[in-house]
Amino acid sequence: MAVLYPSDEWCEAWKNALNSSETVQETGKDWGVGFNGNWVFELTPGGGLDRTTYLYLAAAAGKCTAAHLIDDPSEVDAGFLCTGSYEDFKQVVKGEKDFMGGVMRGIIRVKGDMTKIMRSARFIRAVADSLSSFQAEYLGE
Repeated sequence: MAVLYPSDEWCEAWKNALNSSETVQETGKDWGVGFNGNWVFELTPGGGLDRTTYLYLAAAAGKCTAAHLIDDPSEVDAGFLCTGSYEDFKQVVKGEKDFMGGVMRGIIRVKGDMTKIMRSARFIRAVADSLSSFQAEYLGE
């Protein structure tokens, strides 16, 4: 069954995909250990999304402990804020665009310790790959 991106149901499916991925567990064993490895994803309107939407992902030691929508980034403690248009994120979720490539080109902006991201590139790629591992429906399609 496909779940709507973005929604709490989609976040739960992503959490399950992350926690069942051996690659995520193996490459992420050091992620968030000794630093805040939690993320907020800010999706700006367009492509069917009519308002700014925030997704929260808590990850540490190769496990995702929380994934859900939030109303405001100040609600959570996140070490990384990732901002981009819904259309650009949708292409990453579908597996049509590379997350790290989008960050490097400035299409997706990240606030946080970029050194940690670069040192954990295999983990970040595994997390991004998990996005397209389950069926989703998209706004505007």
